[in-house]
Amino acid sequence: MFDKHKPIALGCMGLTGTWNPADLTPTRVKRAIDAFEAALVAGITLYDHADIYGGGTCESVFKDCLAAFPDVRDGIQIWTKGGIRAGFFDFSPAYLKECIERSRQRMGIDTIDLFQLHRPDPLTHPRETAKALKEALDSGHIKAVGVSNFFPEQTRALQAYLDVPIVSHQWELHLLRLQPFYEGWKAPSFAGYSKEMHEYGDGTLDFCMAHGITPLAYAPLARGILSKNDSETGRERDVQDLLGTLAVKYDATRTQVALAWLRTHPAGIIPVVGSANPQHIFEAAQKTNLRLEREDWYGLWKASWERGMP
Repeated sequence: MFDKHKPIALGCMGLTGTWNPADLTPTRVKRAIDAFEAALVAGITLYDHADIYGGGTCESVFKDCLAAFPDVRDGIQIWTKGGIRAGFFDFSPAYLKECIERSRQRMGIDTIDLFQLHRPDPLTHPRETAKALKEALDSGHIKAVGVSNFFPEQTRALQAYLDVPIVSHQWELHLLRLQPFYEGWKAPSFAGYSKEMHEYGDGTLDFCMAHGITPLAYAPLARGILSKNDSETGRERDVQDLLGTLAVKYDATRTQVALAWLRTHPAGIIPVVGSANPQHIFEAAQKTNLRLEREDWYGLWKASWERGMP
């Protein structure tokens, strides 16, 4: 379902610039529409939401975005995620049904192209979760199913009860978070990633390749670190310096080289770039065909690993 699309998605978490629905002003709505227009002009056709983004405002403002450009709906994919409640997770069939219906209503769409389970819920049996997803698929309310922040065995458990394939796995992937790229060995820490992410490789990308699942990389620029040149010492500085050198070699920017590093991997990673800044959107959407030479890919890997190859 991703093949005909440009290999980049717009992450809509910051579309309105607020997590408080009471702060959704006309200025913020215009900001979101301007970002959507920039993404369309840049050729982006994949849009990633979650029901909690902006306290629901990012989905609701997307209805305004679609109204401003009514002819684009058939040419884009609209993704969203659900299953997080205040203080806990909930994949119960009743709640997932509510999530899907609220998202459809907020965005003013009949069908969600891809619905992803946001974070694993250990208190719901995957059999029950699969049942709710099957009902949503049969009703036409969603077209495809994915997961987010799952480990391989959690994904395998859900797939065992689904009679349709899980098509995507959204995970934090970037040059400063190497865990999904291998299995075993202890990786260097990165202050920006969630504390629940363990330090050993989890084999997620190998699992995706084995099962035909497309990896969707959120925070692909390590929350902006990989686009900058401002770290003073250490691992981040080493990576930034080499990105700068390779940017000259490939006639690109640090951002574009960092995204190309992900795309060069054979798993077919699609970066999900979260920005409402038109300039940043245009930059990220360029050079999407760039692939790094093997020695350059491994050069960046080594710079990130600090101690060299594992």
